[in-house]
Amino acid sequence: MLDKEDSFSGKVLTTPPQLGVVTRFKGLHKEAPAAYTKLLEFISANNLEITDFSREITLIDSGFTSDQNLYVTEIQIPVRQKNE
Repeated sequence: MLDKEDSFSGKVLTTPPQLGVVTRFKGLHKEAPAAYTKLLEFISANNLEITDFSREITLIDSGFTSDQNLYVTEIQIPVRQKNE
């Protein structure tokens, strides 16, 4: 993700605004399955359906800290209301 003040000369991918469910978790990627399970339970309980691939965005990793317990990852899953 680029901020306005970032200087980058490569190709930039943009995604359109969309409804989604999001969670963040601390720790390593081995923690991701539990986070996905919670998101899928939320999606099912709220009559939603997944519309695209999930995205995992590392917010804090070894570039910021050597303490793996402080790593933070965000998972985004695009959804829409199911048509009944």
